[in-house]
Amino acid sequence: MTRGLTVAGYAVVALALAAHQWAQWRARRTAPLGRIVGWLVASTPTRWLLLAAWLWLGWHLFARVGRP
Repeated sequence: MTRGLTVAGYAVVALALAAHQWAQWRARRTAPLGRIVGWLVASTPTRWLLLAAWLWLGWHLFARVGRP
């Protein structure tokens, strides 16, 4: 996986979150991002699962072992 592809993936995620937030603001039919994040981290096991997923993703996308 190339660095450019990783950055493009993060840009797509950021644009999707921004589009969701804009749609919520415009139509008031979906939950705002703050409420979604609050719901996700409401329990301790979910927080640990999110932390583990974030660490795994960071290790596999950004660790550059053996590359100059």
